[in-house]
Amino acid sequence: MVLPKDFQLHESRLTKESLDTIEFQFERLDQDSTDTKTFLNRFLRISKSPTLPPDDYEIWYLASKVAYFLSDYDYFTTEDFKEKETHNHGARIWHSLAMAAQGNIEDAIKALERIREITEQDNDYLQYIESLGLLAQLYLVSGIKGKEKLAEIMEKIDEFKEENQGKIPGFEHMFMPAYLIICRIIAQQLAPKEILEETLPIYELAKEIPDQYWITHYELDLVQAYVLSSHLEEADNYLNRVLTTLQTIKFPALEAKAIRIKGQYLERKGEYERAEKSYLGAKEAYKVLKDQIGVSTSVSRLAKLAELQDQQNKAEQYFNESYSISEKMTDYYGMVVALTSLARIAYKRGQFAESAETFNKVLKIAREYNFDYLLPSIYDGLAHVNFISGDFWSAVENRSKSIIFKEKLSYSADDLLIERMKLGQLNALVGNLDSAFSEFEIALNYCMELNRKDDIYFDILNWLFEISTALDKLPLAETYMSRADLFASIHNSKEENAQALISRIRFLIQKRELDEAEKLIGIVFEQAQDFPSALTMALILVEKTVVLFLKFLESKDDSVLEKIIEAMDDMLFISLDLEFLPLTMYTKKVLAKV
Repeated sequence: MVLPKDFQLHESRLTKESLDTIEFQFERLDQDSTDTKTFLNRFLRISKSPTLPPDDYEIWYLASKVAYFLSDYDYFTTEDFKEKETHNHGARIWHSLAMAAQGNIEDAIKALERIREITEQDNDYLQYIESLGLLAQLYLVSGIKGKEKLAEIMEKIDEFKEENQGKIPGFEHMFMPAYLIICRIIAQQLAPKEILEETLPIYELAKEIPDQYWITHYELDLVQAYVLSSHLEEADNYLNRVLTTLQTIKFPALEAKAIRIKGQYLERKGEYERAEKSYLGAKEAYKVLKDQIGVSTSVSRLAKLAELQDQQNKAEQYFNESYSISEKMTDYYGMVVALTSLARIAYKRGQFAESAETFNKVLKIAREYNFDYLLPSIYDGLAHVNFISGDFWSAVENRSKSIIFKEKLSYSADDLLIERMKLGQLNALVGNLDSAFSEFEIALNYCMELNRKDDIYFDILNWLFEISTALDKLPLAETYMSRADLFASIHNSKEENAQALISRIRFLIQKRELDEAEKLIGIVFEQAQDFPSALTMALILVEKTVVLFLKFLESKDDSVLEKIIEAMDDMLFISLDLEFLPLTMYTKKVLAKV
C-alpha cells in the first residue's frame, strides 16, 4: 500500500507507475507515504513532479481533494490545474466545492450537476456518489431551487445505496459524504433530543472507516447535536477529542468550524463573553481561508448571541452583515434567517410597521423556497406584531398557521401545549369562544398527557371555566371551577387562590348573584394589595366594574356610575403601567360608554 488508508479508494485508480513514483518521492525524503499527516503535508508538491506520468489525470483528482481538505483554494487557480481539470471530472468535483466555499454556490451547483450526469453514465461509482453527496450539502446550505431539488438528490443517494451496498469494494468509505448529509437533514427535521438517537448509529458506522477528515466532520456535527440537546458534558468530551485531532492533522476549515462550535457550547453554558470571542475567532479564521459560507455562519451566530443579550444595535449590525453575505452567495436560507431576526428587532423597538413589512417580505421568500423549518418563527413574529398593533384577527390567523407547521415539524408536546394556549387566548380576545374552548381543551389534553399539574394547568382550567360561563354552559363551567379550586387549595398559593376566587366571582355574575359576587370582590381586593403583580388587581377591577354596571342597570343610581369611573381610572392606570394594550383599549371603550 502506497497511500494512507484515508485515501485508499484512489489507490486502485492510479497507475502502477504513478504509485511507484509517489512512493519513491516520499522514500527519498525518508518519509512514510502511508502516514496521513505526512502525506497531507507533502503530496501537493509531489503531485506537480515532472517524474509523474503526465497522462494519469487521477493524480489531479486526488490532489484536488487534498487541496480542498487543506483549504488551499489558490491551488485551483493555477494555469496548470485549469488545464488538467478538463481531463478529469474528479478534480472538477473538488474545485466546485472550493468555489462554493468562497461564495460562488450557484456555479458550483451547476458544475456538480453536469458531473453527476456524466459520471452516472460512465458508471464511475466514486465520482458519482461524491458528486451526489456534495450536491446535497450545497442544496441544503444554499436553498437554491429549494427543497424539491434536495429531495431529488436524496432519492438518487438512496437508490445508489440500495443497488450497491455490499457489492462495491469500499462502498461504506465512498458513501461517507452521503452519510454526512443524511445526518444533517435528520438534524433539521427533528427536535434536538431526537437528533442524537438518529445520528449516533451513523456516526458509529463512520468511525470504523479510516478517514480522519470525514470522521472529524461527523464528530463536530455530533458536538452540535449534544449542545442543542443540552448534553454539555458529552459535547465537551467530543469537542476536546476533535481539537486534539486537529492539533496533529491540520484541516483549516474544520479548525475554524471547531472554534465556532466551541462558541455554541460556551453560549449554551451561559459564558457569553467567551462565546463571542470564539465566534469572532472563527469568523477571522474563515476570512483568512476566503470561506464565505463559514464567515456567514459565524456572523449569524454573533448576531444571535447579541440578540440573546438584548444588545439590539450590535445584533442589527451583525444580521445586516449576515444578510449581505447571504445575498451575494444567493443563499436564500441565510437571507430568511437574517431578515426574520431583523424584523424581530424592529418590533422590539416598537417599529411595528417596519417589522410587519419585513416579516411579509421574508414570508414570501420562505414559502417560495419551501423553508418549512423557518415558517413557524415568521408566523409567530407576524402574530406578535398583529397583536401589539391591535389587529387581533390577523394575529389569530398567523398563530394558527404557525401551529400547523409546528405540528408538521414534530415540535414537542410541551411546545404545542403553550402554542394552543396562546391561540386559545387570542380566539377568546376576538370573540371566537367556540374556537377558544377547543384550543384550551387540546391544551388541557396535553397537560394530562404530560402529567403536568402546574401553573399552566391552573390557567387552562380558569380559561375553560371562563369560556364555559360565557357560553352559558354553567354545569360544565362549575366542573372546571371545582378542579381549579382543588388545585389552588392543594398548592396553597395566595395568587392562585385569588385567581380561583375571581373565577368564582365571574360564575356568580353569570348567575346574577351580584351581592355574593360583590362580597367576594371585597375579600380578593384586600388580598391583592400585597401581590407583586398588578395584573391580578386589574382583573379584580374588571369584575368590580361589571358588578357595578349591572347594579346600575337595576337601580339607575348615578352614584354607582361614579364608582364605575373610579374603578376604570384605576384600571387604566394599571394597564398603562403594564404596557398591556388590549387592557388599555378595553378600559377606554368602557369609559367611553359610561
